[in-house]
Order: sequence, then C-alpha cells, then structure tokens
Amino acid sequence: MSRSTEHGILSDPVSLEIMWSRLINITEECWITINRTAFSLIIGEVQDFACELLDATGESLAHSPRSMPVFNLALPRAVKALLEAFPPETLQEGDVLITNDPWLCAGHLFDVALVTPVFREGRLVSLVGSVAHCSDIGGTRDSRAVREIYEEGLQIPPMKYYRAGEPNSDLIALIHRNVRKGDMVIGDLQAQYSANAVGASGLLRFMDEYGLDDLSGLATVIQGRSELAMREAIAAVPDGHYSHRVRFDGVGNPLSLAVDIEVSGDELIVDWDAPPQLEKGAINSTLNYTAAHTVYALKCLLTPEIPSNAGCFRPIQVRAPEGSILNCTYPAGVNIRTISGWYCAPALFGALAEAMPDRVQAFTGLPISASAYGRDADSAMYNDHLFQGGGQGAGAPSDGVSALLFPTSAANTPIELFEIRTPLLVETKALIPNSGGAGRNRGGLGQRIEFRKLYDDGLPVQVTVVAYNLTEAMSGLAGGQAGRLSMLSIKEGDTITEGWDLGTLIELRRPEQFATFDLPGGSGYGDPTERPVERVQVDYDEGYLTEEGLAAYDCEVDGGGKIRRRSANRSD
Repeated sequence: MSRSTEHGILSDPVSLEIMWSRLINITEECWITINRTAFSLIIGEVQDFACELLDATGESLAHSPRSMPVFNLALPRAVKALLEAFPPETLQEGDVLITNDPWLCAGHLFDVALVTPVFREGRLVSLVGSVAHCSDIGGTRDSRAVREIYEEGLQIPPMKYYRAGEPNSDLIALIHRNVRKGDMVIGDLQAQYSANAVGASGLLRFMDEYGLDDLSGLATVIQGRSELAMREAIAAVPDGHYSHRVRFDGVGNPLSLAVDIEVSGDELIVDWDAPPQLEKGAINSTLNYTAAHTVYALKCLLTPEIPSNAGCFRPIQVRAPEGSILNCTYPAGVNIRTISGWYCAPALFGALAEAMPDRVQAFTGLPISASAYGRDADSAMYNDHLFQGGGQGAGAPSDGVSALLFPTSAANTPIELFEIRTPLLVETKALIPNSGGAGRNRGGLGQRIEFRKLYDDGLPVQVTVVAYNLTEAMSGLAGGQAGRLSMLSIKEGDTITEGWDLGTLIELRRPEQFATFDLPGGSGYGDPTERPVERVQVDYDEGYLTEEGLAAYDCEVDGGGKIRRRSANRSD
C-alpha cells in the first residue's frame, strides 16, 4: 500500500471503520469454525481458544472479540518466534507452523499455536493464527508432584504441521501416540487448521475487494490509532508510582506478588516482585504469560472500547525478575501456571484503585477446573473437563456477576455434555448464599458443584482438580469485604474428607462418594452499610443473602420478611 493510499484511509474515517471491522469479522469467522468443529469440551464448549490476524512481521492486526484474551496477547510472541525459526523467505504456500513451547507461546504445554502464512502473488502478506487448549498433552495428572517440564507432557518446538499443503504425518503420529485421546487432540488441531484456512481465504477476498497488494499501510493506520488511544488513556492517569501486594495460596505455604506501576506521561512500566520459581508444584509462569495477563488487565482499565491490536501495547512495558514465579526459566514446571498468573489482575486493580476508582474491579473468585479421566466398562477411554466460574468482583458501577470466569473469557462447561462424555453425574449446581463479599456493591456469588460416579462398576475415575482461594481471602476495594473461600470435600456416608491442596488428584470408585466443590465468591466494593436497604431486600428475597448474611450490611429482617437497618431500629 502506497503512502497516498495510507493517507486516503486516514482521511476517510468511514472507510477505515469498515475495513477495520471487516478484519475483525474475518477473525470471528475463524472463531466460529473452531467452535463448531472442535472435538473436546474445553475448546468447543468452554471456548478456551483464540483466533488472530497478524501482519507479515507477526504484529497483531485484529482478533475475534470472543477469543481468550491472554491467547491473543501471547500469540504474536509465538508467531515472531516461529518466523525466527522459519524466516519468511523460506516459507511457501500451504505451510502451517506449530508450537506449544511455554516460553514462546501461552505458558503451558496444553496451549498449542497453529499459524498459517498467507501469500499473495507469491509474497507473504499476513499470518492467521490460533491458540487452543488441547484436552490432553500427556505427562502426569498430578501437577503437585512435578519438578520439571519433562514430566508435564509432549513439547513441540517450532515445527511445520503442514508442508506445502501436505500434512506432516510423522509429527501428527508422534502427537497422537503421546496423548491420552489422540483422535480428540488431532481433531482439535484440525479444527484450528480449518479455521486458519477460513481466515486466509477471507483475507485474500478482502484484499481483492479493496485492491490491496499488502497490508502494511492499513496495519500502520489501525495500529497507530490504537496506540494513540492507549497513550491518551495513560496520559489521563496522574504521573507517579502505584503499588500493591496480594497473597495467594501457593504450594503448601502462601506466597505473595507485589507490583509497582510507573506512569510517566503517555507511557507505563509495570515491575513485578515475585518469589523465586518453585522447584516443585508447577505453578511457575513464563514471562509471556505474565505479560499477557498484565497488559490484558490494563487494557480493560484504560481502553476497553478500542479493538485490540499491537498498537495498544506499545506504550506498556512489563518486567519481572528472571528466575521468579512470574518469569521462570526452562525447564521449570508450568502446568498450572494460572495459580500465579491469575493474581496479576487483582494486584494491578489494587494498585490503581486510588487513581482509577471508577474503573477497577474487586477480586473475582477464580474458576475451578476438574478434568475427569478413565476407562468405561467397554475399555473406551474418556478425558474431558468440567470448568466452572466463581463470583465476579464488584466495581463502583455495579454488583459482580455470579458464576463468571475471570480473568479468562471462558464459559462454564454445560453439565449435560460433561455427563454425556464421562461416567459422572452432577447432583448439584447452585449458587451459594452469602458467598459474595459484602459492599456498597456486592461481589458475585460462587457456585456449589457436587458430582458422583454414575455406575457401581468398580472402575476408578481420576479427577484432577485445580482450585484457588482455598486459604487466602482477598479483601474488597474501598471498604468492601472479601468473598467466601473455596472448599473441596468428598463425602461417603457420614465420613467427610476436606481441605485438599491446589492441583489435587482425586479418585472416585463408588457411587456413594460425593465430590463437592464450593467455588469462591467475588469481593465487594465500598462500605456495606452504604448499600441501600431496598437492594439488600432484593438479595434476601432472591436467596442471595440469608439472615446470617444480613449482619454485614447492618441489617435484619422483621417477622414479615421486611429488611431494616439494625442501627436505625436501635435509635428508635
């Protein structure tokens, strides 16, 4: 694209908006393709994947609005690493690149990137990429015992998944043999392959329609607009240092993360202070993953209304000490890196609460992942995920949403599909009263999930449980209170076993064993005694609050079910 064409786009905001939206729609078509053709629940239903369109240098142009945010932010780093391994001049039409290297991609081996170069008249003009959490990648199911990444599954360095349009059958066979359900994993990879092909075809039609020889000029314009918007948003924050520290469960003992945010003019630097990487437990996060969660939280605060691309993040630097749990070094265990990385957002929100009180969000009760694995009476293997959300943290404008997954954009696994895929029966899925942290605006409620084996066949079901907020409560903002902690238990008759650690591997053998997961509630925002009585009344009537929970709001209920302030009643 010539400078005159670039100037023409800049001078015609309507055409620019249409072209920008068209690029986003292309990525949305990619997303729909994966969503409708994926084999596993974690991709097809939980939506743990992302689709992105990048320029010829690997910089982000557009992504599907429904994509997993941190994948969109990690994928450009993976694409640039792939282009280093396979320089553009060595690529040819029909090549598809692949990697799941946690230090190059999205932080653990489950997340596989597939990248398709797009050629026009023999010249590389773009890349279409996707990242998806495959249902299994081999390795141990007991992440707490992991000491090195070699125990976590199959590592795929930068390679070609397709060569000049032909599948790399050796690599595909290797992947198939090293995972528990090879057909499911390869099926999901083929869904990504198809989505990339849809995106490449759509992009070439777009370029034909507008007579574009390349995308460099358009990329310059839209990335520049996004960068300008981010710089203006940063400049509106008063210069200075903003700091905060959060504590979380850790492995055996609580750990903490501290953040220092330096705002200077229209640029922002985030410095993390984190404990040394752990030799055991697999909660270490690569810098890619840490940076992705950091800039995602800042994007939510600063320019939520601007479509995301590379320009949004140019004014932001993210640093973490090398060898720490937020910037671990190879070959550290990283399988459950969410246990560290998901606390970046609450630390950032806490740091900026004073500067941006109307934008920050109190702590959200983190989701739980339960992966069920085994063989049925016919020796058929099953391996699928039950993913469920806690309560969203409240903010200045509103209460938190119940049963929401954050800081992911994933969805709750449909119970019926989980029951179809595994020999487990979900007996209870319900919101937990009083679990949302009290505040002027209340935190969202957590959920109770209870399930058991369906058949008394003596065959064990292994369930890997990744849970959060088991021991460390997270205070609300502006006087709000913490939400309820998680609780995991197994009940058989009158015997209850509870208090498991994170990353627990449990085994169910009998239908009489009930596994119960209480997911955490979100924290509140503002002084609870400032919550209007009529809103407390609604919560009580809906069952979100019981009489026990009214005390936090300085309220009580009379004999007729009407809520009143206790202090006002005493003064009378």
